[in-house]
Amino acid sequence: MTTLISDLDHPWDVVIDPAGTIVTDERGGRIMARFADGRVAQVRADLPDLQARGEGGLMGMALARDFATTRSVYTCFASTEGDVRVVRWTAAADWSAMTRADNVLIGIPLNPSGRHSGCRILPAPDGTLYVATGDTADPIAPQSLSNLGGKILHVDSRGAGVPGNIGDTAIHSLGHRNPQGMAFAPGTDRLYTSEHGPTIDDEINLEVPQGNYGWDPDTAAAGYDEDVPMTDTDRHPGSIPAVWSSGRPTLAVADIDFLGPQWGPRAGMAVVATLKASRLMLLRLRPDGRSTTERVDLLAGVHGRLRSITTAPDGALLVTTDNGDKTDSILRVAPRS
Repeated sequence: MTTLISDLDHPWDVVIDPAGTIVTDERGGRIMARFADGRVAQVRADLPDLQARGEGGLMGMALARDFATTRSVYTCFASTEGDVRVVRWTAAADWSAMTRADNVLIGIPLNPSGRHSGCRILPAPDGTLYVATGDTADPIAPQSLSNLGGKILHVDSRGAGVPGNIGDTAIHSLGHRNPQGMAFAPGTDRLYTSEHGPTIDDEINLEVPQGNYGWDPDTAAAGYDEDVPMTDTDRHPGSIPAVWSSGRPTLAVADIDFLGPQWGPRAGMAVVATLKASRLMLLRLRPDGRSTTERVDLLAGVHGRLRSITTAPDGALLVTTDNGDKTDSILRVAPRS
């Protein structure tokens, strides 16, 4: 394990371009790049409408599938316009700056406090985008088809919903609380998400088109009732059960990816970054991908809160810490040779 970039403050996501440049964005709005020669520099980006408050700010970042020719970068951030939005940028050839190109998706709800703003972006092989959104602690949002919060969205590069969604909406699935990680299992079209539970049952879910994952905090007992099950099959029969759940206590699962062949006997295992539990958690899936058979923890309590995971071309994991006060880093975690 080595440190690639230090002195960061709540980095949220990491991307790697074809030249090996590593770029990370901080929740407060700063974007930093580490070049192949080890040099680190700030990337200029115009974000006067960023609202960095609580859990909200500059969050998910992803390179377009055609980045090599278009230099297109997607980011997700909380806006002073009162929503969370996905924006496309054009990165300079030397990463000196990112120029805003256009809004891809606007109107994702935002809690003024920033609560449950989590927004991760995952480009699919066909160039479409999956976007995970938090429920903003709004009891109505997760089950409402007129609200983009508490959902997995699936849109084209212009932000329009795609075939397979619920009706003519951008909604691929509903009934989520605060999903903050998405990844495809290698060699398959299976999309997995990692999702924060309340006081019990963080979840890893297998994404199903038009699925309902059963989170519904709208009860007569409270305005936002966090004592209901994460997957409420009583009120929402047919809700899709989790592939894995934490039980009690929660670990605060933040991001998910999969280990490549470089990891030998651990290859193919899901790897999950955790905030509260301060570790990487490895999960082995059954062949059908709907449950797990093994769990292994790495780096428990070594670096504090862990936020994001990005797999490098050589199979190493680029992991961000999330401790604040400019103490955060991007760590390179690789299997022993």
